[in-house]
Amino acid sequence: MQSEIDVQQLYKEALRNSVLNSTLPSSLLGGQPVGEVIQRGHYTPLSVCPDRDGYGRVNRGHWKSFEDVISREFPPGSEGRRVVLHGGVGTGKTTVVEKVIWDWATGTRLQHYALLLRVPVLELAALGGKPTSLQSMLCRMHSQISAETLSVALESPQSLLLVLDGLEQSQDLLCTPSSSSGLVCDVRQEATGSVLLCSLLHSSLLPGASMLITSREPVKLEALRSFEVVGFSQTQRRMFFQKFFHDPGLSERLFQQSEQALGVCEQCFRPAFCWTLCSVFESKSTPPETLTHLLSIITHMLLQKQKTHAEETRELVLGLGKLTNPVCSYDDVTSCGLRSFLQQPVLSKFLCFNGDVTSPDSTFSFLSPMMQEFLLAASFYLDQSVQISDEGSDFYYTFLAGLSDSVQRKPMEDSMGRFDETRISEFSQWLMGYVSKVLPDWRCGATKHFLVFRLLQHARNSSLVRESISKSQWRHIGYGDMQEPDCAALSYVVSCMGEMEYMNLYRAKLTDKQVEKLIPALRLSKSIGLMQSDLKLASVTHLATALAEGRMTTLNLSCSTLEKESLKTICHALTHTGLQSLTLNGCTLTAADCEELTKMLSGGSRLRVLILFGNQLEDQGLIHLSSALENCRLQEINLDGCSLTAASMSALSSALINGFSELRMLDLSRNSLKDDGIELILQALHKRRLNTLKVFDCELTGSCCPSLAAVLQSENCCLTELDVSVNDLGQSGGMQICDALMAPKCTLEILELSRCELTEEVFRALGSVLTSGGSRLTSLSVGANNVGDSAAKHMWEALRHKNCKLQHLDLEMFTLTDACVEELCESVAASSTLSTLILKNNTMTDSAVPQLVKLMQARPQMTQLNLQYNDFSEDVFDLMETCPNIVY
Repeated sequence: MQSEIDVQQLYKEALRNSVLNSTLPSSLLGGQPVGEVIQRGHYTPLSVCPDRDGYGRVNRGHWKSFEDVISREFPPGSEGRRVVLHGGVGTGKTTVVEKVIWDWATGTRLQHYALLLRVPVLELAALGGKPTSLQSMLCRMHSQISAETLSVALESPQSLLLVLDGLEQSQDLLCTPSSSSGLVCDVRQEATGSVLLCSLLHSSLLPGASMLITSREPVKLEALRSFEVVGFSQTQRRMFFQKFFHDPGLSERLFQQSEQALGVCEQCFRPAFCWTLCSVFESKSTPPETLTHLLSIITHMLLQKQKTHAEETRELVLGLGKLTNPVCSYDDVTSCGLRSFLQQPVLSKFLCFNGDVTSPDSTFSFLSPMMQEFLLAASFYLDQSVQISDEGSDFYYTFLAGLSDSVQRKPMEDSMGRFDETRISEFSQWLMGYVSKVLPDWRCGATKHFLVFRLLQHARNSSLVRESISKSQWRHIGYGDMQEPDCAALSYVVSCMGEMEYMNLYRAKLTDKQVEKLIPALRLSKSIGLMQSDLKLASVTHLATALAEGRMTTLNLSCSTLEKESLKTICHALTHTGLQSLTLNGCTLTAADCEELTKMLSGGSRLRVLILFGNQLEDQGLIHLSSALENCRLQEINLDGCSLTAASMSALSSALINGFSELRMLDLSRNSLKDDGIELILQALHKRRLNTLKVFDCELTGSCCPSLAAVLQSENCCLTELDVSVNDLGQSGGMQICDALMAPKCTLEILELSRCELTEEVFRALGSVLTSGGSRLTSLSVGANNVGDSAAKHMWEALRHKNCKLQHLDLEMFTLTDACVEELCESVAASSTLSTLILKNNTMTDSAVPQLVKLMQARPQMTQLNLQYNDFSEDVFDLMETCPNIVY
């Protein structure tokens, strides 16, 4: 037993030494070795994010500490746990794996595993078709462990933790064998590297062994638990700065500078980038203002150390800018004019080499993919023959924009002389053209719009913003799916423009930080749409700030999810703002919320329009609101579908009669008012200047029509629009309304009587109204009354009459047939006013279409003939297509 313990202790010592002696791949300005990171206490915990499944789709927002994930995924007593960490270059995958190895080797973590073994991924990849066994390969790599001891350990795989770092270098080996017979299950059995690796990952080899795997790309195996290494959170970034600089005051000041630098903060999640940034701060260089400025400073620092001349520097940068592949061959490098730099130290500051730099078999890659994009952008400004790529990355275009700004490119110019001004002008023209191409086209999508905003922001040229935007027809598509940088970029653009007509944030799920970044744009927006959005209280608080300080006149929050105190916060802000229209339909408001609305309306609010459709306000809620309606400035209120009954109509009627209400439009549709409730509302119409009343589907009957008719004939009634559709008024009720329409004092212009159980007698009376000369009706909707061609005949006769003023006629679901088409066409042709005719959901067939098309071709003043959902076949679609004003 003692000998086994001694072997383990010797092995742990060897592992500790391997960690201390290991180095990270070189990075810009050198990088910091892993051993130094650990020994000096610079190690800062990273965050990882679990994938929803094993295929690399990440659940954003579920960041977890890497250490917590390791403890949870590899608990004592578990076996066969397989975890893959994937993430891009510089996210810290290798460092965290080395830290896991260090912790096991120092006895601080994962001590329930008897052995932690590195699996040589590179060696497996290098085998090609040469066979070997896993046991012999592990023996060669872990020479501190005797072959006999290792053999015994491999017989108990549940006690092993295997580490496979850098699996992306062997992705081509991961093809799954066509059958299990292609795998090996004995560690002594020889096979190719591909088979050995697949056998490990599919648990054929060493079943029960746990594995920790890293890869740049997700590993597509369902048996693996997959996590993306997302790097540093903001708290972890601050901790990194504190460990790097030691001085708390200095570290916090520099941390805040990095958070404010444009484009820099978004890259600081990468530990390697964070280290490079801190090294720039440490060098006492000019603090970077933007990401482009930072790369300019870094390039200047690298070149300054080598003391290269300006012409030589331009040649180097231009040559590097021509290397566009991730991995470049010797021929690529020499053909780009870099042959003379191959043996100069300066080239190694940008490229890492694989092999002898003078050998044709050597390969080269950039230490930083970001630097590669930066130098590619810089080459445009150094060489007239270089054109802007149509397929560049976002980084490439960002650096092009940044380098057009004199401040951001100054460190570069200090190294290689001034940039060509004509090239800067060419970029500005290109950017204006790109803006004009993207912003008017909704098919480009929000992502392209965000890129445009960011490019304008990184160029830092307000006059360029104004000129670019003013020359484009900016289509305000939905910007709900924004990140913080997008919010900041949009705010910058709107601030340069001075105002925004409409900001569409449909389906937004904005955090408080995102809304905070948007505040400048929100302040300058006249109208904001936040339909179907999910807003936390902290986000609403920032929105309220913008409301209180801005020029917003319209806010639409329909169907949005609001937390308990959110409405109170909004209402408090609205009390002293210029907002005129507030839409809150479908926001799950209750009677309690009406108290806040009442305070707002009574407190000096300038609100003119309040839409509360689809909230369960109930009678108590309306009673609260009615107390404010007496003296507020509200002109329109929509209470459609708010679970109201006749019980609250008395309070509403009293407010309209006794107070100083300015209300002009009242929508009570889809509430159970019944005849008793409408009677109370009609009392108010005798004394108030209400222009529009909508009581669609309110369970009314013909019994209320005498009172309604009396109101319509009243000297004080000012109704111009009335909707009583979907109420069983019947023939008697319809006739009474017709009688009222004949009265000289009736002011109605728009009347909706759809699905009111009207008869042909009523339509005969309506025809008389329309031809009387006294009617003011310009719009009549009487669809869904099942009366057919015979009743429609009275409408056609009225249209032909010189006294008929109808501009809009809706006969949807009227049971019309082809028999009425000839008279229909004659009447429409004779009408001097009709512009819209709705004939949807009738039973006309193909034979009616030629006459209808001929009518529309001869009547350009007809703006719409709606024929949808009739009994047409596809044979007549082409014919109807010849008339753009036919909807079919």
